[in-house]
Amino acid sequence: MNALMEEISALEAEIDTLFADLENPLDTLPERVNSHQEKIVQLIESLNGAPPNAETLAFLQHAQQKIADWTKQAIEERTETRQTLLNLAQGRKARDQY
Repeated sequence: MNALMEEISALEAEIDTLFADLENPLDTLPERVNSHQEKIVQLIESLNGAPPNAETLAFLQHAQQKIADWTKQAIEERTETRQTLLNLAQGRKARDQY
């Protein structure tokens, strides 16, 4: 279980780095997030229906917060991209009218 927790922590750090790098095209982000999700599922399955101990519960709560943060960040990125594309489209339309 500790090995899974270490792998999940490493994936979280990698995902945070991808989000923080403004030059990164985020091509690998979905794959890394999916890997993170799969590891979380494996961790939960490793409990075999038993309640998690305090350390594992805290870890899972932390992972849940990270997922919420990434989701919020992804939505913000999508909104910014959408606005940029809209501005570009409006600029092209204006140029075509002149």
